[in-house]
Amino acid sequence: VDPDEIALGRDEMRELVARHGMESAKGPAGSGTGFTTARLDAATGRTLWRSGDSPQTSRPIGVRGGHVYAYLKPDSRQSYRPRLLVALDERTGRRLWSRPVREDEPSLLFDGGLVTTDNEATHFVAYDAAGRRLWRTPAASSAGNACAAAVFGGSPYGLCTAADDPAKGATALVRLDPSGGTARELARLPALATGLGTVGGQPLLVAPDIARYGSAKDGDWPYTALLRVDPGSGAVERLALAAGTRGTPTLVGGVVYFVRPDGTVTAVRAADGTRLWQRGTGTENLSAPVLSTRYDSLYLANRFGRLTALDPATGAVRWHTGALPDPGDSAQDTTPYLRLVRDAIVAVAGDTAFSVRPDRPAVPAR
Repeated sequence: VDPDEIALGRDEMRELVARHGMESAKGPAGSGTGFTTARLDAATGRTLWRSGDSPQTSRPIGVRGGHVYAYLKPDSRQSYRPRLLVALDERTGRRLWSRPVREDEPSLLFDGGLVTTDNEATHFVAYDAAGRRLWRTPAASSAGNACAAAVFGGSPYGLCTAADDPAKGATALVRLDPSGGTARELARLPALATGLGTVGGQPLLVAPDIARYGSAKDGDWPYTALLRVDPGSGAVERLALAAGTRGTPTLVGGVVYFVRPDGTVTAVRAADGTRLWQRGTGTENLSAPVLSTRYDSLYLANRFGRLTALDPATGAVRWHTGALPDPGDSAQDTTPYLRLVRDAIVAVAGDTAFSVRPDRPAVPAR
């Protein structure tokens, strides 16, 4: 299961789940304490339930089997307490269980449960739907012991680097046995290699241009190659990228889209690294894209709620919307994102969630 594809709920669900900030800052969530997770009716925006009282910086992990998986971090007024992985009842929002996890490292759904790193960052840990620990295995590799969980093709992995300076070493891809957690180092990859997803049953990662990476603006990182790894042998196939490939990469439908802060989008075929097109959209600070096969369009949102639809074959702009009248005070500081719910576009910009019909694109008035 790709957690990014279910972070706001399954396509067949009418409702969606989102982090703090889904409601307008002028609404009940804007009192200063906020909430961590809420379930909204995707058709009306009505809040069905909310959980927590401390704003979070990470979106929920996913929805599966009647559970919503999210994070809970106590606010700064409390004495130190670790970040928690929490399971909530999908219907009511009631907390079912919680477990301490590593701050700022991901917890991810895989086919057998959830995989994460413990609060001490020394072990990979997996839990089942009831919160029972399935296994615990050392987070270690020949490249270093600074490890984060990853999921490729529904299977758990780890990405490990040197703790002192990850940019000067290698990245080790570690495969974790889903049933027992036994770790096997699969491949050593370039420094700061980042996972994108799975193509043809193989983990796909992207390698940055280390010489220019440190001086790049946030979100405008330069990349040199895609990396395909055989999950059995560990053999690595390097697919060189064309010069000038920069931005934040996202794998969608067999294509990697690199989105730059200035609104330039570059499409690269994941199978062989071929550049398909590169286009300027005229809109800055865009979200990661999502693809509608029904409308054959690629959708992106910017931080002020302006939506853009691109032709996925050519990158040509099909339509723009205007910005939201008032996305809220956090619009300058938050990353926009969107999802499709039954082909309707549901987006978040600043403190506001909104939805539009792709066949009648127009942002809602306040």
